[in-house]
Amino acid sequence: MKLSEAEQLLRNGLNGIYSEGEVDAVARLAIEHVTGWASVERMGRKSETLSARAVEDLQSIMARLKQHEPIQYIINKSWFYGMELYVDRNVLVPRPETEELVDWIVKTIRASGKDVFSRAATDSDETTTLKILDVGTGSGCIALALKKTMPRAEVWGCDISDEALNVARRNGSALDIRVDFQAVNFLDEGQQKQLPTVDLIVSNPPYVPQRDKATMDPNVVNYEPHSALFVPDEDALKFYRALIRFSSHRLYPAGSIFAEIHESLGFKVVNLFGEAGFEVELRKDMQGKDRMVHAVRKKPS
Repeated sequence: MKLSEAEQLLRNGLNGIYSEGEVDAVARLAIEHVTGWASVERMGRKSETLSARAVEDLQSIMARLKQHEPIQYIINKSWFYGMELYVDRNVLVPRPETEELVDWIVKTIRASGKDVFSRAATDSDETTTLKILDVGTGSGCIALALKKTMPRAEVWGCDISDEALNVARRNGSALDIRVDFQAVNFLDEGQQKQLPTVDLIVSNPPYVPQRDKATMDPNVVNYEPHSALFVPDEDALKFYRALIRFSSHRLYPAGSIFAEIHESLGFKVVNLFGEAGFEVELRKDMQGKDRMVHAVRKKPS
C-alpha cells in the first residue's frame, strides 16, 4: 500500500465519524505515528510503499478510531502550547480552548511587568516573583505551559487522581520542566491545607452537568475520565465554590483566579465570584462561546 493510498483509506473510513477538518487532522496524526514522517517529508513520499508493519499498525488504529477512541489516546500523544505531552485515558485530552486560557494568563502577567519570563541569572538564584497553583492539573498541561513560559515562577499542580498525577509527572520529567505535583482532593478543606499560598490560581475543573452526556460526542463520553468532566446537575458550580473558599486563606490579597467554565454557566459563575467580592471578566473562546473567567479580589474602599 502506497502512502497516498493509506491516507485516502483513512479519510474514507473516518468520514461520517468526524467532521471534515477533524478527519484531516486525525489522518495526519495516524500516518505520522506509523511512518515517523513529518508533514513536509510526507509530501515527497506519496508514492512510496509502506512496510507491512506500518500497514498493520494503521489498520489497528483505524479499527480503534471507528470505535470513536480519540487518536491522542491511541498514539499516547497530544500537543499543547508547543509541548508534546504523553496522554492516556486517565487524563483529559488537552484542548485549544485551554490553550487560550493559558495565553490569557501569560499576556496578563506580561502586562503586569512581573519579572518571571527570563531565566534566573545563575543556577543558584532561586528568586521567584510569582507563585501559581493549577487545580485539577490532569496531564499537567496548564502548569507545565506556564512554568515553561515563565521559568522564574514557582508552580504547583494538584489532582485527586494518582493516575493523572503519574501522567503529569511523566510529562514534567520528559520536558525537563519543574512543577510540584501533589495529590489533593480539592473539595476537602482539610486537604487544601497541604497547598501553598499563591499569587495566582488557575483551574480547568469538572464543569459539565451530567444532563449533557446525552448530547456529547462518544469519543468524549466513552473514553475521557468522567471525574474530570462531570458535575451534578444540581450543583454544577461546586468547584468554583471550592476555589473561592480556598482563596480566602491561600490567595495573596492582590492575587487572582483564572478558570475555564461551561459555556452555559458564564453569568452564574460571574455572579458567584462577584458575590464573594471579586471583580470578574468573562471571556469568550475562539468559537464565540463563554469559556473562561478572570477573577480579582476587590480592593477595600
